[in-house]
Amino acid sequence: MPVPTANQETSEPQTLEEIRAWNRDVVDALIGQRASIQHAVQVGSAVGPRFVGMTEADVDAWYDAQRRELDRLTALNLVASAEATIKLDYFRRVRQKLKDPLSRAYLKWHKGLSAKRQLRPDFDDGGILDVLKKAQVMDNNVVGRYRECLRARHWVGHGRYWAKPLEVDGLDLDEVHERASVLLQAMPA
Repeated sequence: MPVPTANQETSEPQTLEEIRAWNRDVVDALIGQRASIQHAVQVGSAVGPRFVGMTEADVDAWYDAQRRELDRLTALNLVASAEATIKLDYFRRVRQKLKDPLSRAYLKWHKGLSAKRQLRPDFDDGGILDVLKKAQVMDNNVVGRYRECLRARHWVGHGRYWAKPLEVDGLDLDEVHERASVLLQAMPA
């Protein structure tokens, strides 16, 4: 029964708090740069080639777009980090053949997968999240609320080639962070 192991030398896991701190630092840098460019436009000072000929409104629109993109990428990172944490927990439980209810449910499901799927099991529909939900080890609304974040993550992470899901603009970073954090905190030890 194949179970992958994480390569600790090459993996680069991030916690939700590390991602959030990175986002705040980049937002602070964007705000500072925006103020500097706005001031230069107002007083007629030299600006970088990207901003030559822009009005204050153009600069605002450009920075609003940059902030929107940063927020989308940060949301993707938050959701992906929670997914990685849950997958690592899944593989740990299966590898160690733990006896708690969630581990037993994971192991039973894992045994029914093909060898290829055992190495790369589905996460969302018909996957690890479904097993987690069916095991009834936490409030199913916690799983459902996190799942709503997955639609936005998939859209951003897979190239945005289909219609934008409502969740992309409907969930702010605090909400995505809260949903991912609540899910991870609800995971049994």
